[in-house]
Amino acid sequence: MERERLIYDLIFSETAQFQIDLRKYVEDVYHYDEFIEEIKSILKKAGVEVIQSTVVVNSSSSKWTLKVKK
Repeated sequence: MERERLIYDLIFSETAQFQIDLRKYVEDVYHYDEFIEEIKSILKKAGVEVIQSTVVVNSSSSKWTLKVKK
């Protein structure tokens, strides 16, 4: 359910910049790349352009900073 909500927000929200906690969506945060590529593919199909994408993974957090243009 959270994953669908994230996708909805990324496509329809007025917000253009997002801070996404990867731990909510990926079991092993060191294998986040598949999740990110899947989300980017969905956004592309929805006509949402990814302008900036940065991932920071360390022992205390795993954040994906994403900036989009709708």
